[in-house]
Amino acid sequence: LFPLCRERMRQSAMFELCQGMHQISLQFVRLQLSFEEYTIMKVLLLLSTVPKDGLKSQAAFEEMRANYIKELKKMVTKCPSNSGQSWQRFYQLTKLLDSMHD
Repeated sequence: LFPLCRERMRQSAMFELCQGMHQISLQFVRLQLSFEEYTIMKVLLLLSTVPKDGLKSQAAFEEMRANYIKELKKMVTKCPSNSGQSWQRFYQLTKLLDSMHD
C-alpha cells in the first residue's frame, strides 16, 4: 500500500511544491536559523508579493523591504557565533530567500 500512496503523491500537482517546501525546511535546519532571522526572512518573503494596491504603493513596499534587509544584515553581524563569517551567512540567507521565489 505504501508504494501506491507514494506513486499517487508523485502524480499530484502539489508534489513539486511539497518537495520544494521540504527542501527549504531542511535548509533552515542546516543553517540553524535563529528565531529573529526566520521572522525577518518571513517578512521579506511576504513583502516580495505584489501589493493589493498594485504599483501605486510599490515604493513603500520597496522601502520596507530594504529596511528589513538592513535588519537582517544587523542581525547576522551582531550574532557572536557568526564572527568573521557574517557576510557568508548573509549570503546564505539571501540565497535561500531567492530560492523560495523560484
